[in-house]
Amino acid sequence: MKLERSMVFKGLQQDLITRYGKDKAMMIWDYANEEMLRMETYEAVDKTTKSILFPAIALYKAIERYAPGEALGITREYGTKTGLRIKGIFHKVSSLPGVPTIIWKNMDKIAARMSDGYTCRNVNVTEHECMMDVVGCPLFDQAKEMGVPEAVQMICSMDKQYMTGFRGLEYTRTKSLAEGDDCCDYRIVDTREKAHNKQNGK
Repeated sequence: MKLERSMVFKGLQQDLITRYGKDKAMMIWDYANEEMLRMETYEAVDKTTKSILFPAIALYKAIERYAPGEALGITREYGTKTGLRIKGIFHKVSSLPGVPTIIWKNMDKIAARMSDGYTCRNVNVTEHECMMDVVGCPLFDQAKEMGVPEAVQMICSMDKQYMTGFRGLEYTRTKSLAEGDDCCDYRIVDTREKAHNKQNGK
């Protein structure tokens, strides 16, 4: 897959042009695409690894090659910007009548899907709360194995933003494995329940 075909990562090309000028930006971009080709030889990787992790790694390595010391800041900044864009989409979708109710009715299934492939502890899913500490992340582990664990921070930056876009829930995460913490602490609370309790003086 070429990076310019990625709905998630193609926007970074223009950011690089704005920052470095077209010639240097295209050298970075072409090198990242070459890295993507090299990673196509990896076997037994899932769709998320191929479509999200590998582009993040390729771009991180390419920026670091041509602008040493700048890759982490640039990729985190892009991750935040992209996460905010996706957040707007999620907010519109979850603003449709009944969507928050559907989300909470299926939160146990959603939590199971979110944690699939991850190592979790302190998992607690109730009618109005969903909490888990992720202590093992396959994306982080793969990036670490490939020598660029910092590359995952772009993905984490996206996650921190777009997860706050769902209407009817309050999402917080204060820790990240990719940033050196002992876990990613996911906390999701039903804001409809909080509003109901407030109205009733609870």
